[in-house]
Amino acid sequence: MSKSNKNMVVGADLKPTPERLLQMLEKFNDRQAVEIRKQFARGVLNDGHVQALIEHRNPFVWPKPPRPPLTILDQIVSDCQQALRRKLPQKYAFVDPLPASVTEEVVARLARYNMRLVFLPGLEIAEDLKLRNWVMPPPRFYQWMRDDKIAKDAATLRRGWYAADFTLGVDYTDGSQMMSDPWVPLIMRLREEGRVGKHDKTPAGSRFSIMPQDEWETLLTSMASFGELQFPRANVRLERYIEFNAIGNLYDPNRGKFNMWEWFADQFGDSSRLLGGSRGFGGLAHVYYHWHDNRHGLVAARPLVVL
Repeated sequence: MSKSNKNMVVGADLKPTPERLLQMLEKFNDRQAVEIRKQFARGVLNDGHVQALIEHRNPFVWPKPPRPPLTILDQIVSDCQQALRRKLPQKYAFVDPLPASVTEEVVARLARYNMRLVFLPGLEIAEDLKLRNWVMPPPRFYQWMRDDKIAKDAATLRRGWYAADFTLGVDYTDGSQMMSDPWVPLIMRLREEGRVGKHDKTPAGSRFSIMPQDEWETLLTSMASFGELQFPRANVRLERYIEFNAIGNLYDPNRGKFNMWEWFADQFGDSSRLLGGSRGFGGLAHVYYHWHDNRHGLVAARPLVVL
């Protein structure tokens, strides 16, 4: 017999005796050994099974079938899960099932407006919270909470799925800068109708120079039912500062990387709004306040859909 075949067992000698089988089973754990004895007693051990035993392999372990590819929705859930695990304590690193209203068609529609699905945990980003590689809000943000200038829950993320705006920011020049913005036709129409204003240098389709209190509300109302997007008006709003901060830390590495500012949904006192996000003042850690009827060519904003 050749050297390569000396360990092969052929012919009638393949099926081991019960005594020999017991010796072979010493290489396996109890659960595996019990299963092999059952198969031996039922007479279903074939030549391949016995050869595997002789080679000290479990004869009833077969390669796992390949996993089917993830659907688009499954991939979104998986990506969000991984994003949370990279930055947050384990108890917050779990996502809820997607709402039944979210289909692949809805995801595709949102993508045409630079909107992507994100999941935010129910978590207070407290001033003393220690998170991995997280750009925290500045101390003054928490002082404003203590002074009742902003809401007591201004630092708390509300658990749930959202469609967030991933439109790339731009650097401010002289007010004529433009984001690569799918909302240009809608903004132009509202300006032509006189429902949204601008400065002289502001391009007609620019999301800069829009006042937050009234004009952004007008724009958000139109966005909620624009074209193929149909969302309840109450579910479409500007991002709160803490949401801007969290989305930038978890999902969008381009947040806070430009010298533009952004309006937020948070009220400050009776007549002001929070704004910030400028690279030169801290990026994700930048937040300040200004009159809510201010029109500035430096400041844009982002819609957020609560799903």
